[in-house]
Amino acid sequence: MSAPLVSVVVPCWNERDFIERFLSSVAEFDYPAFEVLVVDGMSSDGTRDILKDTDIVTLVDNPGHSKPVALNLGIRQARGDIIVRLDVHADYPPDYLSKCVQGLLDHPDADNVGGVRRSEARDDSLIGRAIALSTTNAFGAGNTKYRIGAAEPQWVDTVFGGCYRREVFDHIGYFDEALTRAQDREFNQRLRASGGKILLLPDITCTYYARSDYREFCSWMFEGGYWPFRASRAVGRWIGAWRNVVPLGFVLAASGGLALSPVSRTVRRLTAALLSTYGAAALYSAARVARRHQDPRLLVVMPIVFATTHVAYGAGSVWGILDPAGRR
Repeated sequence: MSAPLVSVVVPCWNERDFIERFLSSVAEFDYPAFEVLVVDGMSSDGTRDILKDTDIVTLVDNPGHSKPVALNLGIRQARGDIIVRLDVHADYPPDYLSKCVQGLLDHPDADNVGGVRRSEARDDSLIGRAIALSTTNAFGAGNTKYRIGAAEPQWVDTVFGGCYRREVFDHIGYFDEALTRAQDREFNQRLRASGGKILLLPDITCTYYARSDYREFCSWMFEGGYWPFRASRAVGRWIGAWRNVVPLGFVLAASGGLALSPVSRTVRRLTAALLSTYGAAALYSAARVARRHQDPRLLVVMPIVFATTHVAYGAGSVWGILDPAGRR
């Protein structure tokens, strides 16, 4: 039996710092039958020149550089029976495609298969390392299995990238082009609502290069909290999970408690208890990370990154609920 053709769809825009590393990963794939469609948003930083100089990929133009539009353009031009979505900001081992396809073949009731995304810093600064580590820590990332890992295969609500059967798109449609972010989340929620299943296989791994700049990280976390609520309002249904609500609850409880503390002793005590408990949990998680990586400096930096994660994410969630632009 011949291997099914796999179409790899890759959204791309101004990725000069990562595209060559990504292409090197693709060139090492051991799967026997695949095509790679890089859908570029008319990059102006030299990315297109690099793409035009290689015969590894097919370059597809995406004039508006919208990510969901890029995904849909790539899927419509794809020839494969299996669609794999990859990200330029990651390295993939040679057997990545093979394991994804085998996962679908071994689990006929799975419509989307993915693995665990390990994170590394884009630079070797202390804050960059702390940010990368926070994205794979349960205190910072919640129960997102593709980030924190799993000991065995699990049915989940979403995975990183994803390896889809082609008929999924024929059945439920394409990515929502009105969503600048959260289009993967919305699509996978729609897939599950239609009876589809998403499987995480822990032996499928890749390495993602997380943001290392602190300001960029703050903005990324704010948008991360904004989009589940903004997108839910736009599509008229909840597309998130309980982990998306926890930072919102923390920010509302803490800010409300601080505002009311001057007029109520009970509120002061409850707020102090909340913040003390949070601080103790952050320090405990930071201590475990520092010990695992044998770097005592992380004991100081990790609580700051954890607090930034939860406060920025929670603040973004508040704006996602209130933003007048949230209504489609």
